[in-house]
Formats: sequence, C-alpha cells, structure tokens
Amino acid sequence: MHPHRADFSRIVFSCVAFSSLLLGGGSVCALPSDRDQPVQVSANSARFNEKTGIATYSGAVQIKQGTLEIRADEIVITTDKKGAILTTVAKGQPAHYQQQIDPKKGLVTAEALRIDYDAKNEIITLTTNARLKQDGSSFQGNIITYNSLRQQVDAKGDSSNRVQLVFPPQVRDSKNDSKAKDGKK
Repeated sequence: MHPHRADFSRIVFSCVAFSSLLLGGGSVCALPSDRDQPVQVSANSARFNEKTGIATYSGAVQIKQGTLEIRADEIVITTDKKGAILTTVAKGQPAHYQQQIDPKKGLVTAEALRIDYDAKNEIITLTTNARLKQDGSSFQGNIITYNSLRQQVDAKGDSSNRVQLVFPPQVRDSKNDSKAKDGKK
C-alpha cells in the first residue's frame, strides 16, 4: 500500500470528527487539547424543534473548538427522542472543515457543497466538488464517501470531473540513501 493512502483514510476519518464533535461526543482524531476548548457557534439564526428533533443553524454558520473550524451556509442536525444524533448536514458554497488531527502534521481541510454524516452507520459523504487536503496530499471528486466502520473510502467522478489524487514525493533520508549506494545497511 502506498504510504500516503493510509494518511488519506485518517484524513477522511477526521471529517467524521467534525460531526461527533459538533454533537458533543468529542473527536478521537482531534488533538487532545481541542476537546478541552470551548465550542463556539455563531450563525445568523438558530432553531430547534423538540417534536422533530431537528436543529437548524443558518446564515454564515461558524463552529470552532481548538483547531477545529467548520463554516457553512447552513447546518442541520437531526436527533432521536433521546437526543442522540442521527444525521448532520452542512451545506455551503462550499461548506468548509479544517482541523489539526496530528501535532506532527498540518491542518486537514475538506470542502464540498454538501457534507453529510450518518451517525448510526458512521458514514460521511462529501458531495459536489469534494476536496480533501493535508501536507501537500489532496483527494478530489464529485462524491467522496468514507465508511469508518469498514475503514473504506469511495470516490466517484464522471467523464468531465474525474477523481484526482495527488501524493507528494517521499522525503528521503540522505544517510540511508548514501549507505544504500555503498551497499551498506
């Protein structure tokens, strides 16, 4: 397996973190210090319907907690009767997500016109102009779906908007390269 492919699974999984963090569950992929920070939500309007369990944040929605930042035109959260999160949908032109999930790496950024999270099945779907980036690696397509239970990423494109992956070159250790040239290990 290409070494950067494993990173992409972690990148996509970190997108799931935004939904669980947004819903109060905390993120297993976030920096530990992120969980200790206050959650700050700002929007032009907010509405919660107790009968339906639907919370809607509209108008320049911004959510911050530590290194986590989500920006969208609208975020809709659906809960069951006990308050457990069922789904989260962020929509924007595009909706944005960023978070530092590893202190040794840069920010993970994701964007799409729509970001859906199905909490029961632990599936996140980035739809329309979907993009993920971290440390020079990028992944884009019309639809990117990550199933965290199966640890499986699926990306779909079409003839005019194909799936694209960019992996930066491996950083070489000059000491090991010179030993290999000399026939030493």
